[in-house]
Amino acid sequence: MTTVASTSSASTTTASTTATAAATSTENEFLSILTTELTNQDPLNAMDPSTFTSQLVSYSQLEQQLTTNTTLTGLGTQLTGITSLLTSLAASATSTSTATTATS
Repeated sequence: MTTVASTSSASTTTASTTATAAATSTENEFLSILTTELTNQDPLNAMDPSTFTSQLVSYSQLEQQLTTNTTLTGLGTQLTGITSLLTSLAASATSTSTATTATS
């Protein structure tokens, strides 16, 4: 059986790891800024509720994007594995077919 090495899987994994690290950093920065705003606001002159709601919606969207990225990365990894398996099976079938034809 022929073993097929996949280099695109390693580069895809590295790119997704870098993107995840950047997104996590962005998420941490966002939470830090929001926490600082809430800590330092004047209780008698609080932040406008619509502004606060807008920031929470932004955070929710960021969480959804991170979840989507994680899901797509997993699907990409599975697709790469399936592609490698199909390539290996095709090579195996071709070599079996060639050996059968040669003996006939």
